[in-house]
Amino acid sequence: MEGGNLLFLIFIIFTSAKIMGELCVRMKMPVIIGEIMAGMLLGTYVLGVIDTSNSVLMSFAEIGVIFLMFYVGLEIRVKDLIAVGRTAILVGLLGVIFPLLIGFGSMILLGFEIVESLFVATAILATSVGISVKVLHDMGLIKHKVAYIVIGAAVLDDILALLILAIVRGLARGKFQVVEFVLLVLESMIFVGFLTIWGPKLTKKTRKWVERLNIPEGPFMLSLILCLGLAELADIIGLAAIIGSFMAGIMIDELAGVYNLEDKVKYVSEFFLPFFFVMMGAHLDPRAFINIRTLILILVITAGAVISKMLGAYFACMREDRRTRIQTGVCMIPRGEVGIIVGLIGLSLHTITHEIYTIVLGMSLLTTLIAPPLISLSFKSKQK
Repeated sequence: MEGGNLLFLIFIIFTSAKIMGELCVRMKMPVIIGEIMAGMLLGTYVLGVIDTSNSVLMSFAEIGVIFLMFYVGLEIRVKDLIAVGRTAILVGLLGVIFPLLIGFGSMILLGFEIVESLFVATAILATSVGISVKVLHDMGLIKHKVAYIVIGAAVLDDILALLILAIVRGLARGKFQVVEFVLLVLESMIFVGFLTIWGPKLTKKTRKWVERLNIPEGPFMLSLILCLGLAELADIIGLAAIIGSFMAGIMIDELAGVYNLEDKVKYVSEFFLPFFFVMMGAHLDPRAFINIRTLILILVITAGAVISKMLGAYFACMREDRRTRIQTGVCMIPRGEVGIIVGLIGLSLHTITHEIYTIVLGMSLLTTLIAPPLISLSFKSKQK
């Protein structure tokens, strides 16, 4: 790709995202709705400006959500996360069990094959935490109790979804490597457990060494290195990169205020994050909603995806009041990029058809579109 062409794409994507985001804010809608709509308009199926297979733009999108979760980690206190640990774990577990059962059952009843049904069920497991976190952050609710529950549950969701995906992918290939699966489980537990418990302690011990650095913005530069390094390590292990960046933020959250890291990371995130939402919107083919059969299937699976997460959160938060249960449930709705990735894997293995991929894609984008207004509505009285 020529440099000039890439620069134009970066310019048009970022500018369009901000213009559409501004329009949505003026209409009292979440800004990410505008960014997703900008992507849909610029995508292959409408104006054709964006090619969703463009690896550079997809990398920009991935970096955006990586820095968002790093920023969230900087604002989260481990002790507060542990305080809602029991509830978050229950929300995460039931948020996997209900979608798995409802998704698989719905596909079987609709007449699809077992492996196809498993891929769709896996696609509706994991919550796209970046979307809910962005909405909560824009509403000034990132330190709300529900935010802590959702973040903890979504991290667990991602881990469990990736473990289940490993099983389903093995079945689709006709072989399942038990040793590899066990290693993935152990690596995941060690990675998250070690960084949560020992990460902040290790960071404190390096403070004096960091302050001796002569490079400009030394603490900030090292925080970026830690973020990208742990994101890559998580990816190598088989986890999502956003889990690694979130854990990086958790590690250094107590030093964030000392070096003003939150504001600095926020500016980086605000530049890259629109690419994430625009590229998600660019995947949407409006023509999929013209085919009645496909539209009905998308709506059925989307309904199952929404209801299953709401049920999981409602039963998991029995100790909380009714409002908290509903708020937690709607924050767990968006699937976003996780569902798309699962669909692409199934398509690459030739175990699902393009129709099923379209269904998964439609479900992912619909849950992404409906979640922000529902989250805003559920917290409405809190803003008064």
